[in-house]
Amino acid sequence: MALNQSELVEHLNRQITFLKNSVAAFDAGHGVEAIRIGVVLRVLFHDTGRSTSLLMLLGQKTSLQVTTTAKALPPGTNIDFAELLAGWTFGDTIHPNPIPPGSPTLAADRWWNEPIFYRDGLYYTRAQVALAAAHKDGGAHVDEADADLKALREPFWRKTTAHADGTTTQESLDNNHFRMLRRLADEVLNSPALLALAT
Repeated sequence: MALNQSELVEHLNRQITFLKNSVAAFDAGHGVEAIRIGVVLRVLFHDTGRSTSLLMLLGQKTSLQVTTTAKALPPGTNIDFAELLAGWTFGDTIHPNPIPPGSPTLAADRWWNEPIFYRDGLYYTRAQVALAAAHKDGGAHVDEADADLKALREPFWRKTTAHADGTTTQESLDNNHFRMLRRLADEVLNSPALLALAT
């Protein structure tokens, strides 16, 4: 029996609660919590021949507006990698900045398939990043890392820390998809139309 509208809205509220809890845990230092963000995004946005996303069940997949912070690479850019999600501060800590009010939005299906990462000549969409975490990295399944997950895991940033004795240490920042998933959670939680649907 199909779920009615109020039951679907209850499920949406549950997923939003999961997302907020995962953001709080991530910000408290539990970086692997990003994998569970990937699972929530999968529930909300991912459709296959055998499963239907919550937004599709709600009849909102092609119309609901979701906030985006993604920026396109300028034409002719010659680089090996780029994170296309704006709004990170790199310093003693790495943390997302608040999403400005009035940020641009995309329909949910376009948002899900918008590129957010570039590496070695390939673009990776939100769907690819979230599903790598959910399907390969232990969110809903554990499986051998495929090319997508390897590209997202392998470090390209290095963090340099200066110490009081004048020495410095460097740390490779791997699992780049964790940081991206954290930003995707911000985008969803700062999407007024989605939050209104949950009321």
